[in-house]
Amino acid sequence: MRQLFLLGLLSACTAVDDTEFGDSPSDPELPPRGPTATMRWIEAGHYLAWHCEPVRHPARPGSPHSQNRICSNDALSTAPDGPFPAGAASIKELYDVDDIIGYALMRKVEPDSSGGAGWYWYEAIGADVATAMHGAPGCTGCHGEAPRDFAYTVVP
Repeated sequence: MRQLFLLGLLSACTAVDDTEFGDSPSDPELPPRGPTATMRWIEAGHYLAWHCEPVRHPARPGSPHSQNRICSNDALSTAPDGPFPAGAASIKELYDVDDIIGYALMRKVEPDSSGGAGWYWYEAIGADVATAMHGAPGCTGCHGEAPRDFAYTVVP
């Protein structure tokens, strides 16, 4: 039931662009864009070598995400102060009790965040992709309030 609620909430705010961009699906530091390529990259487990929180935790106040665990790539984790560089990325494992039910991913694709349009946003619950696009309104609307360049959490 929670899975259906989350998918409904997410799909009401966001959209999917079926464009595949030809990014390398095997680069462990740079998730590819496009719904199919992104899911394959996640399923390959590339992000598991990133800087990850040790355990899952409840969603932070105001977050529409479920219980989760966040991982940041080197470009996000080691960026100096100021805007993040293109290539900075983060993924959130989404849980329902003990099982991963989905993922939320963000990747900066342009040096300028451009109100969130410089970021690629992806979110799926199971095989149902709710978001896979640049500048997704539901994502940028919330992440625009983040303390630094659309990122709420950076895992060192």
